[in-house]
Amino acid sequence: MVVERDFNQIIGHEFAKRALEIAASGEHFVLMDGPPGCGKSLLAETFPSILPSISKEAQLEKISLYQLAVAPYHSLSLPSFRHPHHSA
Repeated sequence: MVVERDFNQIIGHEFAKRALEIAASGEHFVLMDGPPGCGKSLLAETFPSILPSISKEAQLEKISLYQLAVAPYHSLSLPSFRHPHHSA
């Protein structure tokens, strides 16, 4: 998978970056809240670049779920990443 933005390119936001690093390493969910323009979207766009690779068994499970849903899949080595609309 080609990641357009890299997590290492973000300057500042040290507390938010640390929280995302912990969430990625522990496979935790993240909910970001804050005023418009504070960097939530930028951090969310770069988050997949720090996610660890998944096991072969999890890759097979991911492929089977995407095939059942008849949906295209792009990267098998990264876990599925969802970014719902802000009004969801």
